Amino acid sequence: MKYQLRTKNYNNETPELALNDLLCDRGIEDPVSWLYPKDEYEHSPFRLTDMKKAVDILHSTLQNTESNILVVVDSDLDGYTSGAIILSLLNQISKGQDIDYVLHPGKEHGIELRDIPEDTDLIIVPDAGSSQKQEHLKLLSKGTKIIILDHHEVDNDFEYGEYIDDIALVNSQLDYPNPALSGAGVALKFVQAYCQSFGIQLPKKVYALAACGIVADVMDISSLENKQIITEGIKYIAEHPFLMALITKAHFNQDNPSPSIKDIGWVIGPNINSIIRLGTMPQKHAIFNALVQPLSLTFSSKRGCEDEEVPLFEEAVRLCDNAKKRQTTAINKSIKIIEGDMPRDVHNSVVYVDEDQDLSFELSGLIANKLLSSTNKPVILLREFKDSKGNVQYRGSVRGKPAEGLTNLKETIKGITGVEMAEGHAFAFGIGIDKDSLPAFKMHLDQTLDMIDFNVNLYMVDLIAEYKAVNKEIAQIMADDNVWSHGVEKPLGVIHNIPLDKYELMGTEGQHLKVDCGTYDTVLFNVPELTARLERGEKHNLSVVGEFDIDKAYNIGRLQFMVKDYELTEYTAPTIWDYAF
Repeated sequence: MKYQLRTKNYNNETPELALNDLLCDRGIEDPVSWLYPKDEYEHSPFRLTDMKKAVDILHSTLQNTESNILVVVDSDLDGYTSGAIILSLLNQISKGQDIDYVLHPGKEHGIELRDIPEDTDLIIVPDAGSSQKQEHLKLLSKGTKIIILDHHEVDNDFEYGEYIDDIALVNSQLDYPNPALSGAGVALKFVQAYCQSFGIQLPKKVYALAACGIVADVMDISSLENKQIITEGIKYIAEHPFLMALITKAHFNQDNPSPSIKDIGWVIGPNINSIIRLGTMPQKHAIFNALVQPLSLTFSSKRGCEDEEVPLFEEAVRLCDNAKKRQTTAINKSIKIIEGDMPRDVHNSVVYVDEDQDLSFELSGLIANKLLSSTNKPVILLREFKDSKGNVQYRGSVRGKPAEGLTNLKETIKGITGVEMAEGHAFAFGIGIDKDSLPAFKMHLDQTLDMIDFNVNLYMVDLIAEYKAVNKEIAQIMADDNVWSHGVEKPLGVIHNIPLDKYELMGTEGQHLKVDCGTYDTVLFNVPELTARLERGEKHNLSVVGEFDIDKAYNIGRLQFMVKDYELTEYTAPTIWDYAF
């Protein structure tokens, strides 16, 4: 367990100064403004390129009551929430037009021409579609107008000639002051622009949907605009029955839990994404419609209750719960397959090719994450993929973590033999590799990572304390679920000399451990070796690195320290005074 202070030990600071300095350390220039955002921090939606044209295209289409409008919904939570934002507007302003949407059955992104009916007058594509010039031209030539509402990288040198007035390419990467908007954020700005243009009241639930899209798509929340949208959105999550029901269930049906940024990232996102990955098409439609119209009625799919009408959001929560369970089972099955096939002596990475296609392709990222946790090395999961032109390559998911000498795995891998595509985040991204180059890729990868020691994690920490000297006020700040997220990294701490006397085993096999440290609990997950030693009567002290959190499930409101790494130290028996602080 290796660590060093990021700047200073905040355990000795006053709470106000600690919060201010912690945020400054993370690049927040004005912590007070960021903590308490205002409406004026949002930029005018018309600062987005082509926004006025997009509004005009929709408005002109709506003048024809017989027009057909189609929303293309992308296959992740940002795609679903951005699509739901657009449908919420269209349902409010349409005047008899045929309003429809299309969901992808798998991991497809953007426009699939086979999904677009011939009589479509307008397609709206949130969270995708920016770089699909060929698809744009084919649709435009048939008389279909296009609105793209995207945030992905885009080549803006497209030439549309005679069709230039029939397509609007709205993208936060094109000269917009906040390129960290997600697809749902751009969709929100479009709805704002339309409502402002025609004096329409903005449906407030779109803020809740936009907040979910921004957080779930792991966008940088350090920008004032993103923080304002998220803060406003959290207010309205409580008024969205489906989103709120997911949170309530995760909090073990606690009455009126307060939604937080963490709830979006750890509850709403994983639940809905489980359906997007593993659900049937009817189930995907149910989830999407629950985002748009959660109070509508549907027939239950629960065994024995098929004739019973229930609110759509209740059915959606049940579907999510079942999908999460199936997902866990599928991941565990996949891990067993991989571990059975893996060589015992893994070098500095795990490269696994799913030749028999035994693994769930939709879960490749989650499977890779779990393997990363067990091997502590970068994981690359691949399977054969044939594109629309018949070209064959290996595609899959990559997961890794920072180490000394490795600050961006994606950029490192981009330069390796055979890599044709690497898109996503620094340590979580999709990859495409030329099939014939796989042996050369593996050799080059081993050479590239050869000098990196993945067994030694270097943690940059903000607090170091003896277990009985933790400053609880500082710990509460570090645990605040509405402060820390992507772009504003949650503080890490180190706690020394925790006596393993007052402990509780958790989990079906006693593989988890909770240690009573007086005013807080220290929690370790998946440490069967340690719990077995304690059950044999061994005595140890513990030094740990991890994050502070608040228990929202069992001992509601109690401070917890969630351990990322630990080491055993010499046992020192506590006195009664050690628990009286």
